[in-house]
Amino acid sequence: MRPGGRLEVLQVPEPVAEPDEMVIRTVCAGLCGSDLYKMRNNTVAPGTVLGHEIVGVVEKPPQGFWDMFPPGTRVTVSNHVPCGTCPRCLRGRISSCTVFRSTNVRPGGFAERIVVPSSHLPEGVIPFSDSLSDSQALLAEPLGCCLRALERWEPSPRGRVMVIGLGPMGLIMSLVLARQGVEVVGVDLLEERRAAATQKGCTLTCAPSEAKDQDGFQGVVLTACNGAALELALKVVEPGGWIGLFAGPSRGEPLELKLQELYKEEVDLLPSYSTGPHHMRKAISLLEAKLLDVEGIISHELPIEEIEQAVQLAENKVGFKAMLRF
Repeated sequence: MRPGGRLEVLQVPEPVAEPDEMVIRTVCAGLCGSDLYKMRNNTVAPGTVLGHEIVGVVEKPPQGFWDMFPPGTRVTVSNHVPCGTCPRCLRGRISSCTVFRSTNVRPGGFAERIVVPSSHLPEGVIPFSDSLSDSQALLAEPLGCCLRALERWEPSPRGRVMVIGLGPMGLIMSLVLARQGVEVVGVDLLEERRAAATQKGCTLTCAPSEAKDQDGFQGVVLTACNGAALELALKVVEPGGWIGLFAGPSRGEPLELKLQELYKEEVDLLPSYSTGPHHMRKAISLLEAKLLDVEGIISHELPIEEIEQAVQLAENKVGFKAMLRF
């Protein structure tokens, strides 16, 4: 990434792996909303290689891992891996673990080859079978984010949950909620996305202006976080319910938080950020078992050289999710 959030495709030296590290040849990578956030808000240093939704092939396993990951093994990779033993990890708050925050693959998923550090092995490298296509396996990371979030929010079967924002994460969240027996109502400004959501678990979809007439939701998931979305969530959630923050607002955007309403109605405000190897493995198992219909969530496949076009598609909300192929 260049100054000002501009992307550029460059030829650079291949990353050098230490003897205890793994080299993976990237097959494809997904463009995530968090990548867009970093571009828009300049939250990473110029020269950073973005990309954390990765599907690749093991090219050079370190000594001791040849039997587990022979060359040619198809894998997805967890960009961060928690220590698993600190108090935060033991409470399930892995994304606040200092090890989780300080380790990652290098240089990043939008590179032809990546190096997986020894701290990620073997947990952070997740093989998958040939029953999955590259585009299906690419959803292991976003699906893992949904699975981890729902473990924290604990929606009740046969209850009602509203999902605000029906982009790729909203569709995946709706699929998982519906599979858990939850009645899902989806909200989005775009008719195309509302129509798609009716095929991905939503029993009802509506525009934000119509959603204000709804009520009685045990929980509300914000996959798009802004003042209007938070106000709607507070209006429709029932006393004793929860609001799941599944996205952050644009940097510097103020949000009015009505603490008196949260306090009086005992509404929990519960953020969930990122995922790790445990939930990505669960995601791969669900995908391999064909228990979720993820067809169409990857709506565009482009060569990595056309990443700027992928960004424009995402910024303009054309389709759902772009996959960049190497």
